[in-house]
Order: sequence, then structure tokens, then C-alpha cells
Amino acid sequence: MLGCQKNKMMKKSEMEDYEDSILGMSDVEKTINRNKYMRKKDLIWRTTLDEDIIPFTNLKPSLKELTQEEMKKNDAPDQFNFSEASLFRSFKAGSHPLFNKDKLIYNFKTNKWFKVLDLKTDNEYNPTWASLAIRDESETIEISDSEDFSQFKSTLKVFININFQEGESTVVEVHPKIYEKFETAFEDAFQGAGVSIESYKLFFKGKEVPKDDCIAKIDGIYDGSTILASEGVGKSHKFSRFPPINEMRSNWSNSGRSCDAVIFVPNQNIRVCGFSTYAATTDSQYEMKYSVTIDGTIVEEGQVTASGWEDKYFYRFKLEGVYPVKAGQKIDIGVWIAKNISSSEYVSTYAGGQGMDYEKVENEHMGLFKIEPSTQSRNGTSVYGGHLPEIFYYLG
Repeated sequence: MLGCQKNKMMKKSEMEDYEDSILGMSDVEKTINRNKYMRKKDLIWRTTLDEDIIPFTNLKPSLKELTQEEMKKNDAPDQFNFSEASLFRSFKAGSHPLFNKDKLIYNFKTNKWFKVLDLKTDNEYNPTWASLAIRDESETIEISDSEDFSQFKSTLKVFININFQEGESTVVEVHPKIYEKFETAFEDAFQGAGVSIESYKLFFKGKEVPKDDCIAKIDGIYDGSTILASEGVGKSHKFSRFPPINEMRSNWSNSGRSCDAVIFVPNQNIRVCGFSTYAATTDSQYEMKYSVTIDGTIVEEGQVTASGWEDKYFYRFKLEGVYPVKAGQKIDIGVWIAKNISSSEYVSTYAGGQGMDYEKVENEHMGLFKIEPSTQSRNGTSVYGGHLPEIFYYLG
């Protein structure tokens, strides 16, 4: 295979002994194809998924491209022109056992995550018995039947919603291993879309996801979940439309039967990523349905349990996605709030006032938004008062 000899699998300590036994080798280290391959003492190897080492010998990577004249000379350096990336992608990586002690595993029948507490295998390392615990719960189960084992997998189907800076987007389906870093697992998907993952930030349920994380580290992710990728976003910003509230005059009644809504209109391109409602005056939580409409199209809707009041008066909600909004487009945000949505049980919240002076409220980007009334608002929220005191966004 292209003059390349594949030796048996070695552990790292064995690899060091193997290197030391070879004479006349250089001390050059060279990173090849990012971090996947390394050249050291004229050896090339690939770290496999189970952290064993495959050394390759009789292979000298080209450090520069030779001309035809140089290749004709007998004293030309003993080098070869080839693509390391193409060559090494032709080798299949070592496989990772599906069940590993103290690791997570995903059940596609129940859509639950389990941690492997204990494990027994046969001579070929196939699991014969396992003790599992549901993730973040005390419940444990034991399985020993092949049909039960077949319900688990170490990959998930994930959709990546790639939002381009121009406002267009595309959705790509990927199947990453649950312990594979996003920067590696998603690289080909981004390249297929004609962009580089390095230029994007990843978000799941409104929270940024580090690209060196993996599926197993993300709470609440399941088979078929969507991860948002947004280009060129930096720090998120907040725009407030009300002055500080007066508690003595601030009270709002909410039953969930009617909508509180208002429209934000930016005068430059932004990406909306969240909004806030007011906290309950006496309760620790309430239920909230919401919808976000941009230029007449609903981009996100859902229902959440609101709690964890910030700065005493606010429930700040980050959207699952980050949505581009062009200058002049209308962002119509509507919320339905109740102690219990299904029973329309009332809950009292704080409320904003003096909204007619929103242009004078101190903000980082003064004058960025125009506030307009929404036709879907039926519970009293308007430009002048009510809910939706803040909107969160990225510039550009």
C-alpha cells in the first residue's frame, strides 16, 4: 500500500521503545492534517479511538514539492509527493466498544441516557451483562439479554442548522459518536456546506456549546435534536425598553388565556437570541408559552417552566436558536403566562411602565430598536407597559 507497512498495535510505552531502537532518525516533529497525524523521527502514526498506537514505517512524508528536474536527478532527496490526508483516510480507525464502564450510553427506544456502572463481556469483548444507571437519577437496571443490548447505541442523529452571515441557512444531518468532539464530528458537514466550522459558534437550547465538547456532555440532548451554528457572532447584547420598575405600582395578572406581545424593529441587521418577561411577585415559578415571529414567519415557539428570577424582577429566556433579522424587519414576540397553563390558574407578576420613553432608557446601543404594538397582544402589554421588558441579540 504505497510502500507503507502497517505494524501491529502498540501501546504508547511500546511505541517509545520502538522509536529508540531505530537508528539514524531525525528529531523532527511535524503536525500533519491538524492534530490527526504526527511525524516524529521519520515515523508516522495515528492515535486510534481506543488510544492504541499504529506506527507506520518505510514512509517518508514530503516536506516540499519537487520539480520534475529534481526528480530526475539521482541525488534527489528520498522524498515522495502524495497527499497525507488521502493516504491516511484510507486506513480504518480502531473501533470503540459500545459498552464501557463509567461511560454513558444512549437507549434509542426510551430516549434515555444511561451510565455503565459495571460490565461483563465474553472472550470477544461483547457484553453479556451490564449494570446501568439512568443519567442524573438513582434508578438502576441490569440487562443480560441480547435484545436489551441491541437497544443501545453510541451515536446520535443530530441536525445542524447552519446560519450564514448573509441570512441564509441550511440544515445538515450528522451521526456523531457521543464522545467525539464537535470540531471533529461536524467538520465534514461544514465543509460540505462550503464553510469552515472555525468561523461558527454552536448553540443548543440557547446556550453556547464549546466545540471541544461532545454529545455526552450536553444535558437534554436526544436523538434527532438540533444544534444551531451561527457565523461571526460575538458577545450578546441586551436592549431594555422600560425604566426601573416601581414595586408599589407594578402588578400584572396572568392566566395564560390571553397573549402579551410587542414588536421590536431594529434599524440594522441583528441576530435575535432571547427575551425576558417579568418575575412572579410571590411565586417561585410559572409556566410560559411563547412564540417568536420574524417578518411574518414563526421561527420558534414552545412552552417552558420559568424560574430562577434574575435581578429579582426578570425571567431571562434564551431561545433555542439564533435568528437573523434584517434592518426594518419586525420581531413579534408573544407570551402566554400562568401558574398552570392547562388550568388557566392565575399568577401575579411585576410589570413595566412608562414605555413611551423607551428611546431615553439607557442602553448600550441607543436607538437601535423601534417599539411597536402587536395585534396578537390581548392581555394588556403594549408599547407603554406590561411584559417583554428586554430583548437579547447579536450585532451583524
